[in-house]
Amino acid sequence: MKNCAAVLGIFWLLLVAPALANPALHTVQGRTTYHADDSRTESVRDPNTRELTETTYNATNALTVKKVFLLNEKGEPMQGNVYDGRGNLVARVQCIYDEFGRRKEDRLINLNGQVFQEVLHEYGKDGKALPPKVINLSGASAPSIKPSVIDFTRPAGAVQTTPTAPGQGRFAPVPLSGTPTSGASAPPTNPSEASKSKPNFFKRLFQKKEK
Repeated sequence: MKNCAAVLGIFWLLLVAPALANPALHTVQGRTTYHADDSRTESVRDPNTRELTETTYNATNALTVKKVFLLNEKGEPMQGNVYDGRGNLVARVQCIYDEFGRRKEDRLINLNGQVFQEVLHEYGKDGKALPPKVINLSGASAPSIKPSVIDFTRPAGAVQTTPTAPGQGRFAPVPLSGTPTSGASAPPTNPSEASKSKPNFFKRLFQKKEK
């Protein structure tokens, strides 16, 4: 019996040793990023659930968009869901990495399986990340974003849950419909057309200014 207890004790130490050596591995991290249009994005990275949640509020403090990413073992995003301010699933994100394990491209896909926007990540000669380039693809419609309605009757601190689309897993991939996924082969949309639809909203989400 004593030998069994000793073996269990050693096994437990092997499991918790990495966490004891580096407590940050299981520490939930949060930060707030402020944008030029007075909106803000609150990010919460949870290594325990391997999820990154980015919640954006406009200048009037209304929830406009929520992105939930699934993280890999290195804590980097692999794929994610995009919800509008009312909790409706409006798009998905695929994150692609190069042969060096660096984030190369993010593809935003509408619910019809069309890639409507690409975010290209490039790096300088020193290996440092450069500002991402956002490309709006023609022939694919960006989803409409509905901000949340501020409910003054809801108790302070109440959390609004995000529903999952019926018949789909939380991070279920959306099959592509054949829309070009290369930024070089698909020209950006005309600026006047982009202002009529809402791709610029997504562009602002990836061009953040920290304070």
